[in-house]
Amino acid sequence: MRWTLEQRTLYPHRPNQETRERSQNFGSVIAAFGSDDLVRMADTLAIGIAIELEPTTWESIRTPGASAPPVVLKIPDVPAAIEIDPSGRLRLLRQHGVPVGEEIDKLMTSAGLRSRLHGVRAKSRDIAFDLLAPFTRPGRFPSRAEFQSVFRWAPLIELLAYALATRSLMALEELRERARVEANTAFSAGKCNYRAVTHSMAHFFLMSSDAPDYRLVEAARSSTLNGWSPSLGFTRARTVWLAAAGAKLAAAFGPTALECYFRTLATARHAFRIFDALFGLTAIALSHERAREEIVQAVMHHAQRVGDRSVDDIDCVMLAFRSAIEVLKWRAGEHSPVAALDRLGWSRDHEGDGLASPAAFRLDPTETAPSGMMLGFSALPAILRASPAQHYPRSKARVYRLKLRETEMLQIARRAWLLHPTE
Repeated sequence: MRWTLEQRTLYPHRPNQETRERSQNFGSVIAAFGSDDLVRMADTLAIGIAIELEPTTWESIRTPGASAPPVVLKIPDVPAAIEIDPSGRLRLLRQHGVPVGEEIDKLMTSAGLRSRLHGVRAKSRDIAFDLLAPFTRPGRFPSRAEFQSVFRWAPLIELLAYALATRSLMALEELRERARVEANTAFSAGKCNYRAVTHSMAHFFLMSSDAPDYRLVEAARSSTLNGWSPSLGFTRARTVWLAAAGAKLAAAFGPTALECYFRTLATARHAFRIFDALFGLTAIALSHERAREEIVQAVMHHAQRVGDRSVDDIDCVMLAFRSAIEVLKWRAGEHSPVAALDRLGWSRDHEGDGLASPAAFRLDPTETAPSGMMLGFSALPAILRASPAQHYPRSKARVYRLKLRETEMLQIARRAWLLHPTE
């Protein structure tokens, strides 16, 4: 049995037959993009699950005696390892620089060990695919427990999840263009698919949102080129729940994303691109105190000069600037206004369903909140205080509350693609 992942060269949009067949477990929408990344993530998750299912199997490779050191097993193709202490308890390790630990393949020296692990690996792969299904199948949405069942393996899969989310942006653009063409008519599968892929992107990012800064630097550099921003793929979907994922993404990128946001403030003519830049910058300022003063100065500067160029909705732009400036004036640690939380159905301590309220799945982050600011800005402190798991409802029985009617999906599509287009 091979524990290492097969290295395959795939042409864009042409996964090989094995990958295509296995990716069908994830549903037709997700199978259409990033399938090789998705299978790699499932395989890596399966390795961790297999080790967890049979930790005592590794006793044979541990030095005998009560003082035996823990075994550290390197996970193939990702900078992570699993430590097994003499009692069988597992600890997941992120690795930076020179990897430490034993290669799994080299440790399986006996036929008995290989045979025993072959069976558990097949079982663990099935478990991995089942765990990932709620994140990838159209029409499904994970509960908090389902999210945590995958998120607990974050050190092993976070880079693969991050790559899957960022690489799917091109596929999203294709779906977005198709859905924009159809948004003037009736509800269609194109808009449903766009929303499903956007939600899957949010799930995969949230799986990686606790990754340390050094793991995200390279992703930030490659993802902020050509006018793109970390948060735009989520904010322009025009719901608060997806904008919340965008805020977490901007905060995770931190100061490395400032340049792309500053460039947008200086040059963008589309109101929503300016909103996105201000939203991302405010999220970074609230999360990275050392960057706050630089962001405040830049926002104030561009607020005074935005009227010098033609923008498509100056009233929307000026409200976005006023909202951002107001939040940037708040003291560190200040909470979101109670009226904004009530509008979204959120509690200050994120009890109950956390950020996964019916209102958050329907309301526009650019809506004017009771405070006079845009709702998304009013909600930012609450968003940034929420843990990744608090983006999800507390039980599977509560997921049904989030389901949108076709008319609601069409309404969201029209406001996203027709009222304030970003292209």
